[in-house]
Amino acid sequence: MRKGTILWAVILTAVLFVGTSGAEGIRVAVIDINKILNESDAGQAAKKKMEARYEELKKTIDAKQEEARKLKEEIDRQKVMLGKEKLKEKEDALQAKVGELQKLTQEGEREMQARQGEMTREVLKVVEAQLDVVVKAEKLDLVLERTSSVVYSNESFDITKRVLELVNQQGIPASEKKGGAGGK
Repeated sequence: MRKGTILWAVILTAVLFVGTSGAEGIRVAVIDINKILNESDAGQAAKKKMEARYEELKKTIDAKQEEARKLKEEIDRQKVMLGKEKLKEKEDALQAKVGELQKLTQEGEREMQARQGEMTREVLKVVEAQLDVVVKAEKLDLVLERTSSVVYSNESFDITKRVLELVNQQGIPASEKKGGAGGK
């Protein structure tokens, strides 16, 4: 069974239970967390840090690729003139460079994934704290994430803008100001 179907079944059960228990009704809101992550000052700062680190890694990888390309061209030009031992030596050096390049690329990808996860968690902490403020102020019983199986909701249920404003008022997490994940 799909996650969304289960979610709707739980919501329906909760609404029916609340409705049959004599309560006035359930207060529901909808929020778009991705929008807040992408549009908040903290989210934008995290994105800029990620882009800057990506460019650093890309320059390093591009330099290693260029070294490998030049060595390959050198081998191709001198193939006929080189003896078997010298040719083998240069081909081994090329293989080593290619291996180093692959390792560097994989390490860069892992680093970027780890940084993205860490930065997202930092911003989400701020979002969750401000969401809690809105939930308490509005006395909400249920908050649904817009991208998680919400097919339609009245615009009046959407609290994304209010939470986004509070997140921006809260400011950028301290780790984002200082140098963020890893400080590189």
